[in-house]
Amino acid sequence: MFFAKIFHFLNGYVILSVTGNNKEKFISKSAESGYKIFDIEYEGDEIRAKMPLADYRRILELAGIWKIKVNKRCGLPFFIARLKKKRGVLAVSCLFILTLTAGSQFIWSIDYDADKDVNIKNIETAAELAGLKIGAFKPSLKKPEEMKNIILNRADDICWCWVYLRGTKAVIRVRKSVIPPEIFDADTPCDIIAMRNGIIKRVITQKGRLVAENNQAVTAGETIISGTFDFNDTKGYQVHSKGIVEAYTNHTKSGTYKQYYCYKTYTGRVQRFLTLKLYKWQIPLYIKDRIRFENYDSQERHFDARIGRNNYIGIGLKINEIKEYETQKEPISYETAVSFAEKELERDISHELLQRAQLISKNCTHERIDEETVKVTVTMDFIEEIGTEKRIEEVNVIEPKNNQSAGGD
Repeated sequence: MFFAKIFHFLNGYVILSVTGNNKEKFISKSAESGYKIFDIEYEGDEIRAKMPLADYRRILELAGIWKIKVNKRCGLPFFIARLKKKRGVLAVSCLFILTLTAGSQFIWSIDYDADKDVNIKNIETAAELAGLKIGAFKPSLKKPEEMKNIILNRADDICWCWVYLRGTKAVIRVRKSVIPPEIFDADTPCDIIAMRNGIIKRVITQKGRLVAENNQAVTAGETIISGTFDFNDTKGYQVHSKGIVEAYTNHTKSGTYKQYYCYKTYTGRVQRFLTLKLYKWQIPLYIKDRIRFENYDSQERHFDARIGRNNYIGIGLKINEIKEYETQKEPISYETAVSFAEKELERDISHELLQRAQLISKNCTHERIDEETVKVTVTMDFIEEIGTEKRIEEVNVIEPKNNQSAGGD
């Protein structure tokens, strides 16, 4: 049905109304003559139907005692004909299409998907060194794999990165605490690497070559089980490594907290500021951006035009919504403040943990900063399965280092 509508739009069609005696015969005679007619409806004493433009031009060949009236002309041929009469509109339309086509060859926005404690400024600097910045010409950009490696080497506080290009938008995903697992075919050669820093408790090797020892400290990205074998007496080979890596890991979080409980009551008063995004330019659609509220929450929403699912075209709308609230405070004791802080820090640590993590120990320390401020630190030790598969980039057959046999001296 969808493709039929597209076909009719491209070729053009008319919406007819047929009245008079024996008007039903018009439908049968049209079909007998090979004329296409569709979407037939009865409305009182008339019949409404749609007919392709090519068939309508020959409709006068049908002799009958009915009366045919064109209610509407639809489709691309009629649209172009109307544009020809309005040369200014046609010129603006052509200019818009040319601008859109040329603009789609550049990067006009960069989104960062990162852990909340990652320094985005460092990632932006590393991305610029990789050639990824606003206004970059897409055909001249390096491959995403190359840009990823440059960002990883330049930014010290991350252990995983990837770059996606989606039309005029680039998305940089980085992770600080955990290297996400890759998903690929079980026959693909790979290593088992550490997802995060830790001290190895034990390794169960199912396939591959163990290159780390128990009680050895490893860092995120370090190989623990290698999928590469290199024998002296025969050709080496590569396998899809499998195994379980258990390690001792440490997580520490701290923060300062007040000895009172605050909550917000929204008044219902809202301000909205709209901004038109046109490639790298942002055009305010307001005269003044003065905020009338003393206490408020700000929420920024972006609506980006795109073709399909991920092909952004560089045009969009930004809405900054300001909501006023009143703050209410209730004093709490020192012990209650420490208890609230401990639960919050434990929750933050739980978001970093891998599946099936086992808690070994927990320690909470706290100190008073001033009359109403307390600093709380939570340290937790776990046993976690930190092994994850990483594809071996160069799959090859390794030649023997020498010609000694297995039984040689």
